[in-house]
Amino acid sequence: MKTRRFAFAAIALLAMLFAACNKDTHIHVDESQLVGRWVKSGTQEYWRYNTDRTGVTWDASEDITEEESNLTYTWSIDEDVLTHIFRGAMDNQAVPKVYTIKEITSTTMRWEDDYGLSYTLIKADTK
Repeated sequence: MKTRRFAFAAIALLAMLFAACNKDTHIHVDESQLVGRWVKSGTQEYWRYNTDRTGVTWDASEDITEEESNLTYTWSIDEDVLTHIFRGAMDNQAVPKVYTIKEITSTTMRWEDDYGLSYTLIKADTK
């Protein structure tokens, strides 16, 4: 009887461990899904992703247009990890910013930064 309870408890424990490990699933993001102009929900903060893996971000609430912005970056995607590399003014220093894409559709992208902050972006256009 004790052996049977022990076996049942061991199986239950293994099932819980397996379920816990599977919670951290990754999604595959095709880079073509990123291309276009996105706006962070509830703001006027825009992000443009170009097909040549360059991009620019600007905040229209500060009367800055895409053409005026000097916040340019290169970007890369590896599965669901989106990396922006900004070039600093001092010695052209590379400044990376990494996000994990949690969800992406043709109209919505939700990402989380290294600090656990989550943001939703809405596709503004595909140009």
